[in-house]
Amino acid sequence: MSFSISGNLFKGIGIASIGALILSPDVLFMRWSEMDVWSMLTWRGLEMGIILILFSSCFKIFRTNFKHILSPVGFGIIFCQIISSFFFTYGIAETSASLILFTLATSPIFASIFSIFILGEKTSNSTWITACLALIGIGISVAHGDNVLNAPQGSVLIGTICGIGAAASLGLSLVLLRYQPNIPAMTVTGISALGNGFIGLLIVSPGLLFQGDILSISLSGLIILPISFACLTFATRYTQASNIGLLMLLETALGPFWVWLGTNETPNLFMISGGVIVILSLAWYILVDQIKVSLPKKNKIKNI
Repeated sequence: MSFSISGNLFKGIGIASIGALILSPDVLFMRWSEMDVWSMLTWRGLEMGIILILFSSCFKIFRTNFKHILSPVGFGIIFCQIISSFFFTYGIAETSASLILFTLATSPIFASIFSIFILGEKTSNSTWITACLALIGIGISVAHGDNVLNAPQGSVLIGTICGIGAAASLGLSLVLLRYQPNIPAMTVTGISALGNGFIGLLIVSPGLLFQGDILSISLSGLIILPISFACLTFATRYTQASNIGLLMLLETALGPFWVWLGTNETPNLFMISGGVIVILSLAWYILVDQIKVSLPKKNKIKNI
């Protein structure tokens, strides 16, 4: 079945939105687990990796296109996803969820820049305007990130660096997936997750691995992460990487809300104001710009 240009556009937006919404309570389950960085990385990585690889192996495309993973681009995607997951997990353990999620929202900017050099894409003015508005909101939140009730009392600076590092590597991995469409997206994401899991397993103290709430971290690794990241990687076949990053701002907006409900980690008024700016800029982008954007004809999903 073939889709029209507008059909591809709205399919991509829909898939990415579903992925972001499912992903939004992920940080809450990380908080509930009360685990250290390496334990979370191990459980989330191994569980997510096994689920994605088992699921993708059910499809013929897994067997025919697996060889493409063993390429420079394939290894680049794996490396970027491993780095992004590590930075995100470390940042969540270091400081407030709001700060990390708001800095992670800079991924559209990195995706747009990488798309220019790697894909030769022209990014619309509205994308840059939206990204700038989001950055203003993020800046407000970061400036007051050390005044959050019931949040980890780590370094705001280190947390911000982790968030930006996660955003940059995430943006690059999304662009590389579009650069090499023959790479099976779900499979390469599963391999990256397993890589994180094994790295964590090598570093974590055996005594710490089973401390904390295993059920909470397993709900994240077995359900939330596989479904959400599958949606987000599939969406790259239908729309620009910068658009995926912008739609992930849904997680940025909703994530702190779930954490507040579940742990009473309370962002201050400035951080809430920054979040509102992010949400409004995203809504403007989708409603005003995306209904007018067209995509290249051959922009269909080829892989699972």
